Amino acid sequence: MRRVLREELKARTPVQAGNLLSALRHMIGWMIDEEHIEPDDDPTIGLKSGKAKASRESGGWAPWTEEDMAKYRARWPLGTEARLMFDILHYTHLRLGDASRFGSAHLQRTLETMMVKVATEKSKGHTTATVPVHRDFAVSLAAARNAGILGTGEVFTGKLVKGEIMPMNKKAWAAKFKKFARLACVNEPKKNCHGVRKARAEVAAYSECTEAQMMAMFGWRDHKMPALYIAKANRDKLAISGMEKIEAYDQMENIADLAMPTNQNRIVTFESNRRKKP
Repeated sequence: MRRVLREELKARTPVQAGNLLSALRHMIGWMIDEEHIEPDDDPTIGLKSGKAKASRESGGWAPWTEEDMAKYRARWPLGTEARLMFDILHYTHLRLGDASRFGSAHLQRTLETMMVKVATEKSKGHTTATVPVHRDFAVSLAAARNAGILGTGEVFTGKLVKGEIMPMNKKAWAAKFKKFARLACVNEPKKNCHGVRKARAEVAAYSECTEAQMMAMFGWRDHKMPALYIAKANRDKLAISGMEKIEAYDQMENIADLAMPTNQNRIVTFESNRRKKP
């Protein structure tokens, strides 16, 4: 059985193989829980799809740059659906599956601070992403409300049905956002919803947020995720501080050169020589 599965995985792309293997493991996990098979009989043990390796080699989804964001904001001002979708991704740091179902129920006041609190889809509700409402996000929500495009039901954004904003599946939500991004000339195929989240994770790391703070805001359960961003930020910071030291040293060398006599061939007479008799 394991040999057959291995051949099936090889016949697919890494992403397809990863999705298949994930589905099989969920099904087999259920079969083990229900005692239909023994844990040792799990045919997926030791199998790899190559999805993780392919993601590392390709770099995964590309983070949005400041230029990308400026283009998008210039094309889609406050009070538009496109801008609201972007601001939800940008200011809540949510994954696609959580951003697409984000609504008023996810805004809660804690310690006199309005917070975004979402039990994440990826953790099956076991982990809650917790992000204080950014002041610019509050402005964006108010603009959307004034423009009459903010959903008052289950979700803030979605599909319009008989004058009401209704939930839409995450793939459709992602496709709509991708269309808005293309119209704003953010055309790279690897720049999608998740790229906005990655850009904000980089900002958090460069802002010297701790691993624990990033895990709370991004809904991560593994320290490895924030550690990757923090390590990259620290490497860049070390390189910058190192270059500052090199430039300071070079500046001192230049000053020393300027202080040298212009006539290198002149004769220097020491006081001790003046006292010598001819």
